[in-house]
Amino acid sequence: MNDFRLKYSEYMQWAKENAHITYNLAASGLMNYPEPIFNPSKQIIEISGDDHYGYAPLVDAIADKYKISTEMVFTTIGSSMANYITMALLIDTGDDIIIEHPTYELLISTAKNLGANVIYLPRPVENQYLINPDDLKSCITQNTKLVILTNLHNPSSALTDNETLKEIGKIAKKVGAYVLIDEVYLDSAFSNSVNSSIHTSDNFIVTSSLTKVYGLSGLRCGWTLAQPDVIKQLWRLSDLMYVKHALPAEILSVNAFSKLDKIKQWAKLILEKNRIELKEFFKNQEDLEVDIFDYGMTVFPKLKNIGVDQLNTTLIKKYDTIIAPGRFFGMPDHLRIGYGNDPEKFREGLHRLGEAISKTRK
Repeated sequence: MNDFRLKYSEYMQWAKENAHITYNLAASGLMNYPEPIFNPSKQIIEISGDDHYGYAPLVDAIADKYKISTEMVFTTIGSSMANYITMALLIDTGDDIIIEHPTYELLISTAKNLGANVIYLPRPVENQYLINPDDLKSCITQNTKLVILTNLHNPSSALTDNETLKEIGKIAKKVGAYVLIDEVYLDSAFSNSVNSSIHTSDNFIVTSSLTKVYGLSGLRCGWTLAQPDVIKQLWRLSDLMYVKHALPAEILSVNAFSKLDKIKQWAKLILEKNRIELKEFFKNQEDLEVDIFDYGMTVFPKLKNIGVDQLNTTLIKKYDTIIAPGRFFGMPDHLRIGYGNDPEKFREGLHRLGEAISKTRK
């Protein structure tokens, strides 16, 4: 047995075991989309069909969204599986892998599961979590195979601009490394004229899904975008993990893509409404320090004077409320709040968080 390899994600276990909490401020995606995406009187859902290496209408829909060739699209079961299979293809035991800090725990756990040597690229809180390409120059090695980033940044929602991404791509290319960008939150930038980094350089690989921004978690529709040679290898590697996807979910995902503009407007209204509530909440919270961007769906405040885990224990036991502790992102004195919830529940959750902070401080 390879005992040196991490074989679990502490964060995912914690998140699943606490998903029942009523006021879940730890949840980082949109609430479930409330309207049907399937009309049984007009459409028949086939149980199985020819989708072994991608359901063609779904691959077409994703390629059309990004204005790329279908040969650059690999579909899979959510963005987490997209990240895992992509990293499994590119990482060999002992490879240097650069991952941003702070970041989503599952990215680090996956790299360690695959036997990588993880090197951290700082995203300083004092610089609003923005990346300085010079820091990448300082930590990249000739043994670096992959640079992994999130955009929008998870947990802060900071946006990495195209010029910075281009510079990162050039630095990585000098040592023959790929750049993997998890863009599962990127569409929540909405009107900020942000393009997918798949168009940046041929050493960029992008993952995303319909889960976070669109409230369609149950479809488990995820994908990887890359150059055709990488995509071919991903399809072959996926043969070791499953035979094919659930066709009904793929058919429903195609339906969702046909309604994506409408769903996006619904998501934008919820996030804008909850962001206003969030800003008002922080005005009265002297124990919390945070930058709130006018886009995204998560914030990552620093909690002063109180331990984050102590606060969360109080929230769970006494307030039926939960936040995501910063230790899962590498910063124990911070906490992540997702604001894609139902607005009424979100408002009440913030109220309970404020009450718990006040009572815990005393």
